[in-house]
Amino acid sequence: MLMKRKEFRELVSVEEARKIINSLEILPEKENITLENASGKTLAEDIVTGINVPPFARAVMDGYAVRAEDTYASSETEPVKLKLLGNIPAGSDAKFEVLAGEAVEIATGAPIPEGADAVVMVEYTSEENETVSVFIPVTIGENIMKAGSDIQKGERVLRRGRKLGTREIGVLASIGKKEVPVLRLPVGIISTGDELVNPGENLAYGKVYDANSYTLYAGVQECGALPLLYGIMEDDESVMRKALETAVSECALILTSGSTSSGVGDVMYRLIDEAGETLAHGINIKPGKPVVIGIIKGVPIIGLPGNPTSALMIFNEFVAPLLRKSLGAEAGIRKTEKGIMGTDLRSEGRQQLLPVGIARGRVYPADRGSGAITSLAGADGFIEIPPKTEFIEAGTPVEVTFFGEVEKPDLLIAGGFCPGIDILEDLSGLRFRTLYAGSSGGFSAIAAKTADIAGVNMPSKPKGQAGILYNTPTIESMRLSGAVLVKGYRREVGLLVRQESRITGLEDLKGKRLINRNRGSGIRALLDMKIEELAGEKGISKKEYINSILGYSSGAKSEVAVCEAVLSGKADAGVGLKDSTEKNNGLKFIKIAEEEYDFLVRKEVFDTREVKKFLQTLCSAEFASKVPSGLRVYERTGEVIHIE
Repeated sequence: MLMKRKEFRELVSVEEARKIINSLEILPEKENITLENASGKTLAEDIVTGINVPPFARAVMDGYAVRAEDTYASSETEPVKLKLLGNIPAGSDAKFEVLAGEAVEIATGAPIPEGADAVVMVEYTSEENETVSVFIPVTIGENIMKAGSDIQKGERVLRRGRKLGTREIGVLASIGKKEVPVLRLPVGIISTGDELVNPGENLAYGKVYDANSYTLYAGVQECGALPLLYGIMEDDESVMRKALETAVSECALILTSGSTSSGVGDVMYRLIDEAGETLAHGINIKPGKPVVIGIIKGVPIIGLPGNPTSALMIFNEFVAPLLRKSLGAEAGIRKTEKGIMGTDLRSEGRQQLLPVGIARGRVYPADRGSGAITSLAGADGFIEIPPKTEFIEAGTPVEVTFFGEVEKPDLLIAGGFCPGIDILEDLSGLRFRTLYAGSSGGFSAIAAKTADIAGVNMPSKPKGQAGILYNTPTIESMRLSGAVLVKGYRREVGLLVRQESRITGLEDLKGKRLINRNRGSGIRALLDMKIEELAGEKGISKKEYINSILGYSSGAKSEVAVCEAVLSGKADAGVGLKDSTEKNNGLKFIKIAEEEYDFLVRKEVFDTREVKKFLQTLCSAEFASKVPSGLRVYERTGEVIHIE
């Protein structure tokens, strides 16, 4: 029997969703934990110190404890001579009373003896026969830290709701706190879906790894709450019902992901209806339409979208503020940074949370489409676009909400994949954000000012000219994009076949299954050119020759996908770089050509420190020695071509 599809209820506005979520009552518990386990937790109450810090007046320099008035007449030529009573090392409980004309040797951190009110640094004294000569005068209180000058007894040193980090732990230790009262806010995390498997397990066909459990775990932990993982629940109502019952009995809040839309297999909203109350089903925001907000036995439940990027953005926008509020004002701070849009952006005319990256204050879209987990890797956070905004012009100020702590990249590099990029990153000490979208995608990223540098290999071979050169439309594209061309290195391109294959070259591909690269990639363009040459030699049309090769119209987006297709037997041959066969022992490489892999650099960033470091590394002997077989620098590597 087919289950009836249930449509979304009336979508609530973003403002209404915030109002509903902020009305949810989440009550943390208080517990005492040892100081060494308190990092990252949130204080349950104010901390008032019962002691002074330091608890006694102490020396801050090695020297001699004296009465300041005894030194007023001292000078380099006529030092004051004082009687030495003894010495006080740090931690000593020795008792002395310093009277007029007397001194006590003292170490840094040691308690000041009674009667002394200053310390003369040891370098301005000399000692002989139990007499100390003082060569400079000191003032009352000099080189002394008074009792309570750091923290006074009765002072509130930390406020309730403060998230405990290294500084706070140090303060608690300095006032003698062994146990700390913290808030315990258990948050249950449930991922749903028959397609999910745990990281580390074998990934069968049709399955994907569960990312949401771990991103949400980290997000909850960052807010100072206690994440509890309940694992993956298959799309089965009885299994999910039992998991919810357990989580409701153990948690103050439950976060689920997946099974929230109106599809036949999405059952979360039905379970909430059955056991409790659904407060909202769907928010008028992108991403986030499939969000469920409900309550079961007094425990709030928020069902997030299954897509990891969408789930994380909805968490940061709605759930994290709720957790921070429940734990106190200081439990976590929404990390934001102002920047400017680095490219024009057309919105969809409704409220939107758009994943973005940020580098040197310039913000660029990082959304790779619905369901693209890789948006997470390319995004530092998100921007909120109001529903009435249809277009954001490059240069417009925006505010980025970060996905927790992020390390922003030094350079954004787009274009065709190449292992040389990783070597350049390692040797330069810079941090790259790479967006591999083929050479045509690299040109587009430079034109849109999304990328700083694009790796491109768009060859053509004019008649009568040897070698591979850029064609006129390509040069025109560079000029219009305001780019500088920097010559890179040469790469060997060829066929990737299994070790036992009898294919020896392009002429053997007739009737064979080929896994080609995607349209717009430089390697596919090179193969097209070589096939055209071969067809001309054989006196047939290029189209006729291509039609004789099975799968020529296929388009793998990565070199890895090509290798896997050949190794698995799904294809007889693929096209790629020589480096791929070195990483896959089951493949052998048949060279068909060399190409030049070059770099387009936007003129606006050409003179920045980061780009200069990139180019310096490209031209270095160390880089030349590190490139894998099949890549090689040559006499033009690093040559800069300004395109006017």
